[in-house]
Amino acid sequence: MVSGFSSIPAPPTLKAGMAFESGSAYRLTRRLGMGGMGEVWLADRRSAAGHTQRVAVKFLSAGTRSASLAAEALRISQLSHDNIVPFLDSGRDANGRFFVAMAYVEGVDLDGLRDMIGMSPDAVCASRAATRLPDTIVGFVIFMVLRALQHAHTFVFEDKVVGLVHRDVSPGNILIDEARGFVKLTDFGVAIAGGQQYGEVVGKVPYMAPEVLMGEPADGRADLYGLGVVSYELLTGFNPSIHLCMLGNVLGAISQVMVSLTRPLRLPHEVIAGVDERLSNIVGRMLFATPDVRYSSAEEALADVRGYLFDRGVGPTTGSLAAYMRLMRCPDLVPTPFQRASLVFLEDGTGNLAVHPRRVLTPEAKRDFEAGKNPARRGA
Repeated sequence: MVSGFSSIPAPPTLKAGMAFESGSAYRLTRRLGMGGMGEVWLADRRSAAGHTQRVAVKFLSAGTRSASLAAEALRISQLSHDNIVPFLDSGRDANGRFFVAMAYVEGVDLDGLRDMIGMSPDAVCASRAATRLPDTIVGFVIFMVLRALQHAHTFVFEDKVVGLVHRDVSPGNILIDEARGFVKLTDFGVAIAGGQQYGEVVGKVPYMAPEVLMGEPADGRADLYGLGVVSYELLTGFNPSIHLCMLGNVLGAISQVMVSLTRPLRLPHEVIAGVDERLSNIVGRMLFATPDVRYSSAEEALADVRGYLFDRGVGPTTGSLAAYMRLMRCPDLVPTPFQRASLVFLEDGTGNLAVHPRRVLTPEAKRDFEAGKNPARRGA
């Protein structure tokens, strides 16, 4: 032993069952959004060793029951899928607020995607939406969200098939990782185990299934309905559950949805000329008011969407979606050979990439729209 230095005792041998703590600290940087269930913040998560990671932290509203939060966080922490935003941590801050920390996805949600192509609700209502999303891009988004739902709906927890119903499938909870081209479903904070009674109405009214609004027992098919509404919006710009301009209060919105259900749905290809009829019919099946007539599961819907995408030959991949998002961000960008190759399914027959197909209302839909009616419903 060198004089002046004391020996450091050897640490105990690592073994199963040994516990240790390694604290992480969070610093909030900006609020990403807020709603009735709480608010979400972008934060820096700093490990005890000084490593920093950008994360999204959701703080749950004070009125949410502690036991329910703990049970939900435990189940959500076990979800692991390419199309679900990863869970990182949960607990309470120094002021007792319950939080859930998730990986931060660099990109946009589906509302942001519609804004990027000029198809926001305001632009649609003002008849300024001249372009739309390519059908195959929409189909690929649907495909990846269905993969996430299939995983959640068949989720096994403690050796039992629990089956988590998301309950809030809406544009703000579907994120696009722009660099990697993955679509990720987030915010399982109001998820409920399959077979349980919903109890209270949570989520966003325009995307709720009829059985949820009626307070009836609901299962994963309610999530498929929500995805159907989202998909309908991506293809047409219209939400089939509301008037052209939704009422601002919850009771008014619920009333609009219930009234809309009394009127026949126009399929997307009957509203926008050129929408692929096969994809349109898939979306329409998700939107049947009666759950038993919808797809019985996300897996069944996946089979149809997969067939739509791959029966066409070369179809989209995560690389395709990343290339597409790059062109949306930089409209004047000349596609690289790699980008052109990954988006070959968008070629219009003249060698050009149809990344901005025209959004043209069918004659029947145009008449309803000009009369101030929602063309998604006949006689609306």
